[in-house]
Amino acid sequence: MKLGLHAHYGGYALVTGAARGIGRAFATYLAADGFDLLLVDREADETKALAEELRARHGIDARALIRDLAEPGLAAEAQEWADTYEIGLLVNNAGVSLLDSFFDISLDAHLAMLDLNCRATLVLTYIAGRAMNARGRGGIIVVSSASGLSGSPYFCHYAATKGYGLNLACGLWSELRGTGVDVLAVCPGMTDTKPVRDQNLGKDRPFYIPLGNPGPVALRALRMLGKQPTLVPSWADRMSAGLLSKLLPRGWTLSIMKRSIEKMRR
Repeated sequence: MKLGLHAHYGGYALVTGAARGIGRAFATYLAADGFDLLLVDREADETKALAEELRARHGIDARALIRDLAEPGLAAEAQEWADTYEIGLLVNNAGVSLLDSFFDISLDAHLAMLDLNCRATLVLTYIAGRAMNARGRGGIIVVSSASGLSGSPYFCHYAATKGYGLNLACGLWSELRGTGVDVLAVCPGMTDTKPVRDQNLGKDRPFYIPLGNPGPVALRALRMLGKQPTLVPSWADRMSAGLLSKLLPRGWTLSIMKRSIEKMRR
């Protein structure tokens, strides 16, 4: 499927969290569009297998960069990537979510989530985005979350980190308009990915918390890049986000979310 993004932005597409879920969907669509790929993930076997598959299928250069983005030294390594490859499109997709009471999650786990969901997004956006800005073309996608729109009980810190990515992308969208660099924040609702399945979050969901698929999230984001600052991908997610973050008072929204998540945790 040709989206025309490679012709517009050029270079490599760097996708974080590329081995599974939404990141894998992004990588698959971008390879079909003609991008050479830098696939960043800590899951070595899956990332290397995906790179090999996309090379064989599309005749592109796909490189597996095995890296835990929460570990120290990312800025120097990211600068090396930017110096070695022309990164025309950056997809900040890697992230971690932990479902539990805030104080039952260790401080170390909270800090690791902060490093991955916020610090890594900042480092990659700054280094790759600065090169794009100098060239006068490029695209940056930040995968946030619908929880970043309103906050969420039992996902307190996760929602806060996703709010960071959302606001970073929105500010850059405005700041960089007219420069040739497009920025988009994507705010999917609950999506059928391994972390969601591992935590059994797909069961006992109320009607206003739909379970989306990674493919449509990635495809709609790629189609909307350059057209608007934020995207809530599906109609069901937009209805849910509108109900819970715009139409109801914040206290009511959080009470509804708390009861719903407690039911799913049983």
